[in-house]
Amino acid sequence: MIVGVNESQSIPVQAGRGVGAVEVPRGLLFHDYEVDAAGIIQQANCVIPTGQNLQNIEDDMHQLVPEILGKSDEEITLALEMLVRAYDPCISCSTHFLEIDFVGR
Repeated sequence: MIVGVNESQSIPVQAGRGVGAVEVPRGLLFHDYEVDAAGIIQQANCVIPTGQNLQNIEDDMHQLVPEILGKSDEEITLALEMLVRAYDPCISCSTHFLEIDFVGR
């Protein structure tokens, strides 16, 4: 199979793996793709900036929570949401990142 926008840009398809990184507004985006001999993607892995920051976000939450335990549930929720947004995640991640279950309050 040959792929390309037009005949002058066509290249033969072969099995292989391609890895790359690109700078995006929120950090670095890593791509990793494996393609079979027919040009069909068999595996794909994208490591997004938010995923790279998860451990730091969690560490910061562990530090922040003891400082805000005396506040109302709403204030605690707002503070934790603000912490997540400080890492500038994409809109989908910032919307679905945090679910707080208050236990024993």
